[in-house]
Amino acid sequence: MKFGSVPIHDAVGKVLAHKLIGQDGKKLFNKGHWLTDADVDRLRVNDIASVVVAALDVNDLPENEAARRVGEALAGDHVRVTAPGVGRANLTATTAGPVRINVPALERLNNIDEGITIATLHEHTLVQPGQLLALVKIIPFAVPLARVEDVEAMAREASPVIAVRALQARQASLIVSGPESERESLLTDFSEPVRIRLTRLGSTLDAIDYVPHTSECIAEAIQKQSSDLILLASISATIDREDVIPAGIRAAGGTLAHFGVPVDPGSLLVLGYVGATPIVGLPGCVKSLQTNVIDMILPRLLAGERLTRADLVAMGHGGLLEDISERPMPRKGGSDE
Repeated sequence: MKFGSVPIHDAVGKVLAHKLIGQDGKKLFNKGHWLTDADVDRLRVNDIASVVVAALDVNDLPENEAARRVGEALAGDHVRVTAPGVGRANLTATTAGPVRINVPALERLNNIDEGITIATLHEHTLVQPGQLLALVKIIPFAVPLARVEDVEAMAREASPVIAVRALQARQASLIVSGPESERESLLTDFSEPVRIRLTRLGSTLDAIDYVPHTSECIAEAIQKQSSDLILLASISATIDREDVIPAGIRAAGGTLAHFGVPVDPGSLLVLGYVGATPIVGLPGCVKSLQTNVIDMILPRLLAGERLTRADLVAMGHGGLLEDISERPMPRKGGSDE
């Protein structure tokens, strides 16, 4: 594509780069307008002798077609592509769930040509149907066809680049452990916030059990459950891999994926598995409906993702959430006083 100023008699068949205003102060043409012989006559009447235009080469792809093709190359499951014009393609969700972005591939794709840009949400953002996930913008009026084909080839290798993991309606169990004297208060503190979160995500809390706070009792309670997801809450936070809740998961025949997450509030979360069933040891901040670590991992678990230590460690980028004022030791300010 050639870009620059040309005399108006050379502008026919080229794309106007900037909006033009006539002598009467009214708009003559918008940028992106393909100039015709009649348009040149209007320019001459308005004493315009030259215009800035883009002249497409035979191997160029116009911006709208390029945007559509790039968008379609990126889209995976549960993603719709629309190309409204002006060099844009919008990728929107067709279902609720966490968005999956192949971040390394996205960075490579954005390096192919400066005129091809792809902006997305953060990976794992919980989205709703119709929500915008990504926007493709072709900056010039055309880009080389070969560069669009490079995007398509790379996107095929990395497929999917952008997709949504659909939330599934799952059944969850909550096991609360503590002394008998605290049964009522602990069940009250944990049950309703957990139920609300699950309901918002299209799942249900189907069983609640209260047991003494020992690894043996927790293991026995886990083994009795047949839910898709088991949540563990207790009188005291887990502070070591050998603490009661991690020991209970192992005693139930499970494995510990990770303890301690670089997210605050919620760093004392425990994640394990008994077979394919996720077992989550909840930190105390779950009693608040304010966003905390459980809101970052629950949608992914309900969408069927099996989380690993690496997944949880990666949550440190963006893991500093708004503090919960009800915590016994809220954060201190940054002042040196």
